[in-house]
Amino acid sequence: MAVDQITFQKLFGDLLAQQAYGLGASITIGAIVLNLLVSFLLAALIYWVYRKTYTGVMYNKNFAITLIMSALITTGIMMTITGNLALSLGMVGALSIIRFRTAIKDPKDVTFLFWAVAIGIMNGVSYFQLSVVLTVFLGALMVVVSKRMPLVNLPYILMIKYKGLEDDALEDILESECNRFKVRNTSLSQGDGEKTLEVRVKKGREDALLKEVNSLKGVKRVVLFSHEGELAE
Repeated sequence: MAVDQITFQKLFGDLLAQQAYGLGASITIGAIVLNLLVSFLLAALIYWVYRKTYTGVMYNKNFAITLIMSALITTGIMMTITGNLALSLGMVGALSIIRFRTAIKDPKDVTFLFWAVAIGIMNGVSYFQLSVVLTVFLGALMVVVSKRMPLVNLPYILMIKYKGLEDDALEDILESECNRFKVRNTSLSQGDGEKTLEVRVKKGREDALLKEVNSLKGVKRVVLFSHEGELAE
């Protein structure tokens, strides 16, 4: 009876050990904590760089939290599938059914999100040197570029509501105050008209453009706004 119990415990213990080894149980608690801690610190640095280089008007705090969570979750996934081919293929299949419905409007936000995921992948396999060097290098580069790179003259949308507008006079003003311009839309209704133009205003000449166009005969209202939401009237 004792021999059978010992044999059962040995076989049962070996089976559990094999299953545990296949699931990555060789990773110690200390290694797990270290990987997650490094991911958190580097993701926090990415979060700081994101805030430092953010150029929009309305800052989305939830996206910054998403950066940190993405790095930590990716680290956990990488630790789970490391050293197990079957589990890796199963994880790829499981993740392939996920569909993200939230649209990211700014292309730079996609870059930060991919950066956080890349850091999670590196730390999940304990490539700390690579993740630290990459984060420091990209962070310094983003801060320097955002501060030193000259601003590009962004296009504006010019909307003009009028009644009996002189097109030649408007064209003269646009040629004087803009580097380039193009009529996007013109509509007429019972004598009233509306023009929508895409213009690249010369540096610092936005107010002058508004005043000159507004002074034209027949102009009722002039609105100038950028693609980023800045509005002048």
